[in-house]
Amino acid sequence: MPPSLRGSRLPTMSSPFDLDILYSRATDWLYGNLATRLWSDLPDDWRPRARLWDVPDWLAAAPARRVLAVNWAGLVNDPRLSQRDVVVLMSKVNSAAERILLIAECVGTDSFQRQFQGPEWTALVDVGWHPQTLPAALASLPYRFLYHTPTRAERAVLAQVQATAAEQFPLRPIPWAVVGKATAGRAALVAELTDWEPDGVAFLPADEPWQGRPDRGRLSRAQLARLLAKTRFYVWVSRHAHSHFEAFRALEALLSGACPIKLDARPADGPEAPGCVLTDVAVLRRFAATDAPARLITTLCAQLLARPPLGAAFAALW
Repeated sequence: MPPSLRGSRLPTMSSPFDLDILYSRATDWLYGNLATRLWSDLPDDWRPRARLWDVPDWLAAAPARRVLAVNWAGLVNDPRLSQRDVVVLMSKVNSAAERILLIAECVGTDSFQRQFQGPEWTALVDVGWHPQTLPAALASLPYRFLYHTPTRAERAVLAQVQATAAEQFPLRPIPWAVVGKATAGRAALVAELTDWEPDGVAFLPADEPWQGRPDRGRLSRAQLARLLAKTRFYVWVSRHAHSHFEAFRALEALLSGACPIKLDARPADGPEAPGCVLTDVAVLRRFAATDAPARLITTLCAQLLARPPLGAAFAALW
């Protein structure tokens, strides 16, 4: 932890306020989508003073007093930036009075650690479905947990899914889908799922850091949504050795009417989404043979709809 951050506290934020939200359109659509959704969903009295920037465009702008960097590691690895641009980016972020990092990474992973190889952050916003405990080196950094909820526009979609899950779920033609960067664990998962239901869909491109774009052989958000709209179970296993629930996958599944299922036999590192984590494919097979999946979808939709929308939840942090 840099000495300048030890014991620091985030000043009280009031709305309306000056805020620049930075993201990279060229590295990872998941974080880019999060930044866009967050900005568009901010409360009406916040948005006039908030600006959304694709990171190369921000380099020529005068920075706001508060800068929210969405996935710092993705920003500095944007292929459109030169080494000089990265130096300028670092300097400009550090010049802001408040430098807020927003990520959805599992504590303890390399991807989490990379987010702190840069500016001296004055606050961390952690996005997910349950808070995490920061490592000791970051214990003095102000921590804000942002529950990953749907936006106001997405709430209408979830309400429709909630109302039709029981009748529509059994009619979906694809039994399961596995999507993510290729790992040995995911390949083994696909083999087990194929033994159960051979008509599933697996999309496991080779790992290629920072280039998660459709033009590099990845699914876009729209393509993933079209796939999940025909799928009963969106199944995944983690790429790392930690038990951490990937809230992004769960919300993507629910918005398309699919049932999110993470397979993990390890004890959870925090309170998990009820019913979303099963130990193995054998348990999933028994689960799938009942009406429990449709009931789980309606339960999860109801839980998310009971929470504030994403933009309001962000505003409430301050």
